[in-house]
Amino acid sequence: MKFFVNAVFLSLVLVACSNGGGGEWKAKAQEPEFLHRSVKQITDIIVHDIFSPPVASRIYTYMSVAAYEAALHQDAKYVSFAGQLNGLEAFPQPEAGQEYCYPLASVQAMLKVGRSLVFSEDKLDNFYNTIM
Repeated sequence: MKFFVNAVFLSLVLVACSNGGGGEWKAKAQEPEFLHRSVKQITDIIVHDIFSPPVASRIYTYMSVAAYEAALHQDAKYVSFAGQLNGLEAFPQPEAGQEYCYPLASVQAMLKVGRSLVFSEDKLDNFYNTIM
């Protein structure tokens, strides 16, 4: 009986650690839903924090540029805004040989910049923990 329980446990561990479902998260990460939900969450926080329209538009611009710059390495046709926008310097480049998930990097960049520009950081932290 002990051998049977150990065999079942070992097989469960091996199945859990296998790469059988490894590509599933990549397909799900490509969906724009995460980016849309992030914009919606930041919009809700902007309304809650009662930002004026000019300040809100600045928040949207900064977080959108950050999301774009994080995702631009996914497609060679995209061009960086560094040097084109006033004060925007070059961003760090991805390391060669490393695997990156640019859509999730884009979401993370958007949320990180958005967090630094709103007052209700705790609400955005809760959303970040949920989405990641």
